[in-house]
Amino acid sequence: MTAAKRPTVAILHYSCPPVIGGVEFIIAAHAQLLAEAGFRTRLLVGKGGPVHPKVRTAVIPELASDGGPHAAVVRALIKGTAPEGLERAVKQTAARLSRSLNGVDVCMIHNVLTMHFNLVLTAALAEVMARRGDRIRFVGWTHDLTFHEPVYVMHQHDRYPWNLMKQALPGCSYCAISEARRKHIGETLGLPPRSVPVIPDGINVVRQLGLTEMAGDIYQGEQIARQDVVLLTPARVLRRKNIELGIEIVAALKRAGQSVRWIITGAPDPHNPDLAKYWRMLNGLRRRLKVQKEIIFLGERFDRPVTDDDLRGLFRLADCLLFPSKREGFGLPILEGGLARLLLVINDIPVFRELVGGDAILIRSAKTPDDVAAQIIKRLAKRPEIAYRKHIMAHYGWEGVFTKWLLPVVTQPGSLWT
Repeated sequence: MTAAKRPTVAILHYSCPPVIGGVEFIIAAHAQLLAEAGFRTRLLVGKGGPVHPKVRTAVIPELASDGGPHAAVVRALIKGTAPEGLERAVKQTAARLSRSLNGVDVCMIHNVLTMHFNLVLTAALAEVMARRGDRIRFVGWTHDLTFHEPVYVMHQHDRYPWNLMKQALPGCSYCAISEARRKHIGETLGLPPRSVPVIPDGINVVRQLGLTEMAGDIYQGEQIARQDVVLLTPARVLRRKNIELGIEIVAALKRAGQSVRWIITGAPDPHNPDLAKYWRMLNGLRRRLKVQKEIIFLGERFDRPVTDDDLRGLFRLADCLLFPSKREGFGLPILEGGLARLLLVINDIPVFRELVGGDAILIRSAKTPDDVAAQIIKRLAKRPEIAYRKHIMAHYGWEGVFTKWLLPVVTQPGSLWT
């Protein structure tokens, strides 16, 4: 889709960051994802500021939860009274809204249609959607519902404008952030479940795990969330590190049907003729076993050394520490891997046996790479927390939510709303 044909998107809520709130964080993430994907994106809020260089933030005081210039009317509505100035406030707000929506193709309305905080805005949106719903796709993004919460019983009046919160308003499609909320929408608005897609909130995995730019590049570029097995070896490329055995284990995992990535932090010394020869041998083995894509030498990928912060992030992404060294004086990476709760896959040498607990996989000389691969698969299957972590990354990481849900809202709404 060319930039000229991409829909223009507006995201509407009472406020956005730096105002703090759960919905505020969600709309900022939505705006950033859409803008970075090349969509013209604007935030329509009552309070807040810029959230991204490519996102236009329009602060319209009437949209604030306190009503801005219509604060007195909003306060009366909060108390359960429809004041004399309500109709005028609704018309003025609708006019402001209508102007701000010029040129917009999709408008995502977060929580305003089902919450009582600014019913002038809710009523104004109802009018605008009824008039312009055939030209703009309005989406009622439902996080909460006043008419479902017992704590809000004092705001559950069965008359205008409160009853707008329990109607499926004309010109609007609704979505829910969870299956539970979809059920509540059905109970409150009377919409069948099939007409209310569930679009979950997301999590910024890179930020949550504190990944550096390097670790973040690996996470996103190698689709770490989609890999069955992620191995890490924090070591230089030396003959005694026995990298060739690791390559054979990776090839065995691949033969067993596993999608795998092995991250090796160190680089070969280009000034050492013997190591240059070893490096050529490793690359030849990679090609012969067809695991060039699966094995990542960071020294080959990046033009700077791996920092401690980079390494900490890589430990958070890995499932296993693979350390097939033939000789070591100690084995600090084993302790680091243990602290990171990784499955330890290590060579069976005396110094390593001093350090490990009972959960480690020892690579004994009698074992083939296929034997080791089978053990890795079996042990990882007994660690449900690893599977759940990957489920979170794949299904709730913002990249996945954007591709599976947010993008179709904007470009293929017919795939979500029938």
